[in-house]
Amino acid sequence: MISSEIQIFLKKALLFCLVLAGISLVLFSTLLKDYYLKIFPVQFAVISLVTLLSHLRLMNSVRMNVMRFNTTFLAIMSIKLFLYIIFILVCLLIDRSRAIDFVITFLILYVFFTIFEVIEISNFLRKNTNSLN
Repeated sequence: MISSEIQIFLKKALLFCLVLAGISLVLFSTLLKDYYLKIFPVQFAVISLVTLLSHLRLMNSVRMNVMRFNTTFLAIMSIKLFLYIIFILVCLLIDRSRAIDFVITFLILYVFFTIFEVIEISNFLRKNTNSLN
């Protein structure tokens, strides 16, 4: 059974992804039509999936042992960045023709998802550390 905190996070993440996908769709069909990449949906899926899984792992680590959160956080962020670098390198090795567009869209998505994740984990930590005291 999924806890209520995880359900709330999953709903927020779904809403965030839908809003971001909608904004992307509008921008790429109007103003940024020339910059759309066929791999954009894959970028979006990879970043959202990695963010979702890493955040769920962080939530579990806080529940198990708040004192080990820093270590878990650093480990997860390192693995996450390593996966992103591998994804970027593979995509750029396959198609270098629009590398700048690819990297820019990846970085924009990364920033949005990172901001979302930091806000969510901060709220989660604030709630859980207050309940421990």
